[in-house]
Amino acid sequence: MKQINPFFLIGTLGMLFSSMLHIILAAFTSEEVAASALWIMYPIFAGFLIAGTVVMMKRKSSFPN
Repeated sequence: MKQINPFFLIGTLGMLFSSMLHIILAAFTSEEVAASALWIMYPIFAGFLIAGTVVMMKRKSSFPN
């Protein structure tokens, strides 16, 4: 696994920045506003993260040790 899949990178950074934005919004606004603004972001970035992980694991298993 010398190369990180772009989907994995997008998923990781997306989850990181979404959670930071969620924390900031929750601190300065009501909790309902923060939850309703970002509820769709987490599944999308989780999908990218899972897809990138699956591709990297398949690539790792196809190379002989």
